[in-house]
Amino acid sequence: MTRPFRLLGTVCLSAAALTLAACGDSGEEAAGGTVNPALTKSEIKIGMIVSKTGASSSSSKSGADAALAWERWVNAGQGIAGHPVKVVIKDDKSDGASATAAAKELLADPQVLSISTEAANTEQPVSAVLGGQDVAVIGATGYQTKIWTGYPNYFPTTPQAFPGNVLAQFAAAKAVGATKWGSAYCAEVAACKEATALYGPAAQQVGLQLTGSVAVSTTAPNYTAECLRLKEKGTDFLQISIAPAAGHKLISDCTAQGYKGYFGATAGSVNAELTKVPNVKLAGGLQGFPWWADDQPVKQFRDAMQKYAPDADHENPAATAVWTALEVTRKAAANVGDKPARKDIIAGLHTFKDEDLGGLLPQKLTYAEGKNGPAINCVWLYKLENGKFTSAPLSGPSGNSVTSGTLKTDCVTAPTAG
Repeated sequence: MTRPFRLLGTVCLSAAALTLAACGDSGEEAAGGTVNPALTKSEIKIGMIVSKTGASSSSSKSGADAALAWERWVNAGQGIAGHPVKVVIKDDKSDGASATAAAKELLADPQVLSISTEAANTEQPVSAVLGGQDVAVIGATGYQTKIWTGYPNYFPTTPQAFPGNVLAQFAAAKAVGATKWGSAYCAEVAACKEATALYGPAAQQVGLQLTGSVAVSTTAPNYTAECLRLKEKGTDFLQISIAPAAGHKLISDCTAQGYKGYFGATAGSVNAELTKVPNVKLAGGLQGFPWWADDQPVKQFRDAMQKYAPDADHENPAATAVWTALEVTRKAAANVGDKPARKDIIAGLHTFKDEDLGGLLPQKLTYAEGKNGPAINCVWLYKLENGKFTSAPLSGPSGNSVTSGTLKTDCVTAPTAG
């Protein structure tokens, strides 16, 4: 028998809706800025695969700016164990061939001591190259559970897709007082349709009425018919499970038809394409920490972005997820010697026990030697209303060590057999 889904105090992000985010150009890039002259040891190189260009780059490209700001910030300070750092950014163009080439180039360079990815659409081809290799793959955003919990050299830092990312959409609706939940999901991506099988149990679990789910094409000229169908059923929370650019159009069409409820946006969908829509009401889950928090680690992030990448858009979870992954890398490398190697980063990660970087990670993480990466099923719930982001937590225990306030997270459990 399958037990029903069970919310433990809270939530996680929706990724079936989120398999829509990533693109890039397979070029290489390194941040500029002044390096502290006291950093006289050899350079530590960190690889970063980011979807900077292409169909879904709006969901991921901010990660590149965050990486470059982080590099400048570290090098202006104490470096890592006296070493300056260089982030080598590869743009995957959101296609498998470019992603494969980028992964192979980074893997072939022994001076690249770890690799992070902000390229959700190309997780599969990248893992085919990097899975099981001698290099640590440290976050940032990763949705496919079978990948991020499938290799001992993969170290996840954000929640995976199922069931957490899907269930977070329902938890977010409950948190803002919605009662009737509907969705428009991407017709082009199989995972979007697969997620709909969870909608009924998830809605029932939190006491919501499911009003329907409609498949939409990101290239459709308009979404008027779909909006009317869901509006007529009384939907007051409409989950956007399509690429952000198409989501922007859906918001406009539904608003024009008189829809006045919340729109759901989770993880990769939360970016300026949607958040800058005038008078929009959004709610959902974040895979990266809330950039508006007053906690010291978040203030440090904002200060670094404003100083070292002042023109970059950092108010999105792609930027904060990349920052977290690089901070995990920095902590893992804190005790490396004069000639660090890949194995030193992996050894440093294996010292992590119930680590959450003071609340920057969504839950306490332990990376055990010889074991695959842990499942992550906690996220930050938010709402955007009147142009202001605020947290929207459910009651219950936190996934990380922050027991109250903006950085407190909510978690879900997967269905279990029994």
